Amino acid sequence: MSSPPVVELVDITHRYGATTALDGCRLAVGPGEVHGLVGENGSGKSTVVKLLSGIMRPTQGAVRVDGQEMQLRSPAHAQAHGVLTVFQETLIADECVGLDNVFGGTDGLFRRRRRQATELATATEVVERLGAPASILTASPYRLSLAERQILTLVRALVRPWRLLILDEATSALDLATRDRLFALVDEHRAAGRSVLFVSHRMDELEILVDRATVQRSGRTVGTVERAQATTARLLSMMDGRSEADHDEHQAAARRSVGIAPATRCREVALTGAAAPFDLEIFRGEILGVGGLDGQGGATLVETLAGIRQPAAGSVEVRRGEGWSALRSYRKAVRSKVAYVPGKRQDEGLFPTLDVRDNLAMATLGRHARGGVFTARSVLQAVREQMSRLHVVPDDPSYPITGLSGGNAQKVLVGRWLAANPDVLVLNDPLRGVDLGTKRDFYGLLRELTEGGMTVVMLSTEIEELLTACDRVAVCRNHTLERVLEGDEMTYDAVLAAMFGHRADAPDRTGAST
Repeated sequence: MSSPPVVELVDITHRYGATTALDGCRLAVGPGEVHGLVGENGSGKSTVVKLLSGIMRPTQGAVRVDGQEMQLRSPAHAQAHGVLTVFQETLIADECVGLDNVFGGTDGLFRRRRRQATELATATEVVERLGAPASILTASPYRLSLAERQILTLVRALVRPWRLLILDEATSALDLATRDRLFALVDEHRAAGRSVLFVSHRMDELEILVDRATVQRSGRTVGTVERAQATTARLLSMMDGRSEADHDEHQAAARRSVGIAPATRCREVALTGAAAPFDLEIFRGEILGVGGLDGQGGATLVETLAGIRQPAAGSVEVRRGEGWSALRSYRKAVRSKVAYVPGKRQDEGLFPTLDVRDNLAMATLGRHARGGVFTARSVLQAVREQMSRLHVVPDDPSYPITGLSGGNAQKVLVGRWLAANPDVLVLNDPLRGVDLGTKRDFYGLLRELTEGGMTVVMLSTEIEELLTACDRVAVCRNHTLERVLEGDEMTYDAVLAAMFGHRADAPDRTGAST
């Protein structure tokens, strides 16, 4: 780089008590560069982001801004030097409308620095560039979808003066159309000399966007590669230490034919009052993927299948013995051995004041109780088994849940419900923010569970994930079931076409159009 890096980490070591999160980390982001930061969960990426965001200071080593060594003492101090961060978790104050969330912290104690109409016009322009309605700026955030909440956090950063924008898995809640609009904005800012540190597990996004990528493994910096060398196989090899030949970026699990014994079904279900009703059977031992653009009904469908919400018409039923039982509440669903893993893990899933053990054991405490009293040894043993099964890092049951990386926190939430041994497991985008190696392990675990007779319904915002992990894919559009794809119909183009209400001819086995 001809100019000094906008920010640079030089031989950074950082420890959390006895745990070393970073050991000799090195990172340099140049002017006008989109720099990728990749690694498995627990590799130290979150710590890098926190150091650059001013949330914490390194134990050893130097942070440089424009070539000058500097201590970023707080998020406000980092922002004063042009470093803005959008985190994977949607950090929104539900008590404030969207506009106040966007400009919160920029005004004085008693008066606004700019007229509210000016703030609204500025924020509206960015919101609409991202494809969202301006109404999210005047709405209470708790009424918004996860994607709309994430858009607010993006707008909050983009309307402020920044030189380095850190996107920490900030695309994980976005659909493809919104993501592409964000990338277009990033390209405009890059052309103006601004820089982006892009943290993502989505290899296709890295290949599209980044100029260079730095890889972390177990807290150490493995190396930095140019865009031409940043292939999926190369990055995965650097992340986990295996050879590139061991990685096939297009490898997908062998799909199985669906069974003949339905485990749950929708009968004339209308997800909203204005939506078209549909029927759907989900079979014992299958993984049914649910896809669709944000706000088109995918999340509503999985919540309805889990008893979280009731359909506007029709019924959702689960098989109980030789008969069927309608799910009329979430309590009824739990009693019917239907488990649900929510998409908003911080708001709906995890208990931030509790440690890993208590969060993981929450759904199964009754199993370890005798006369209303449970034995700590039995609970701890079960927790350790789940942590080992899901490779939670660090493997300390007493570790605070808030100290885990996003991916490891998600593993704890998934493990809680796997421990309950449900008949039907409903997953609302369960692998958001989880590294690719862990995803593949999780796909294998789902296969084991379904081979044992469990039924899995999994919503995902990633088409590749739906194609890799699932036996069929149900695509939602306009809050109804647009199409169910299976077998040779399951192609990227076919899923994408169904999302937009079109049909794509599935290729035959030789790849020719039929």
